[in-house]
Amino acid sequence: MSNLGKTDLIRLLIISGCILFAIEFFFIDTGLLFIIALTFIGIYFGRRSYHKSGGKAIFWGAVVCLFIVIINTIAVRFIFLVVIGYIVWKWYQSKPRKEIYIPKFSDDLAEDGTMYKSNWFGTFHKGKEPFAWQDLNLQSVISDVTIDLNNTVLPEEESVIVIRQLVGNIEIIVPYDVEVIVEHSVLYGEYMVMNDQEQHAFNRSIYRKTDGYDHAPQKVKIFTQVLVGKLEVKRG
Repeated sequence: MSNLGKTDLIRLLIISGCILFAIEFFFIDTGLLFIIALTFIGIYFGRRSYHKSGGKAIFWGAVVCLFIVIINTIAVRFIFLVVIGYIVWKWYQSKPRKEIYIPKFSDDLAEDGTMYKSNWFGTFHKGKEPFAWQDLNLQSVISDVTIDLNNTVLPEEESVIVIRQLVGNIEIIVPYDVEVIVEHSVLYGEYMVMNDQEQHAFNRSIYRKTDGYDHAPQKVKIFTQVLVGKLEVKRG
């Protein structure tokens, strides 16, 4: 999250909140729309007759009712939890501590050789330095993920990358001699897979396969699922 600025966080929170509001109002509890409509009617008529005691009572009663309805929605709870998590994370990051880098590979490996990571908040960057390749399974809540495959040696078989997260951007850099399959699902966001791209994608699932994948000695299958965010898979 250190690379996730305040402006980006606010933008993602607004987009996520709007999507969750729409899902709750139109698919989970449609009665909320009727209640909110009544509160707005009460606010309107109460404001028009605000100079009267009855108008003030209607106005403030409608305002309180609207506040109670909104504060009990899933979207507001989600935004509240994210803000609390962000504050805790910034507090943790501000604590003075000695940076110690200890390379670890085997601790996160399953029996099939897959590396599992749960990077709930923050950034995940693999490829700044040379690293030994293991299939990767990454799960996060809010995170920016960057994977550069140029600083590793892929086996002459199919390698797998699986990334699941709620909010954030994913960037995967693929060498020119490596073929890929990309399966991507997003509720709202943007994707750029080689020469194929789309902005403002809503509830999209895509499948892209580069030419020569079936007969390539080195190839990577990429599975990504994002609620809100951007995917970029490019040559480099």
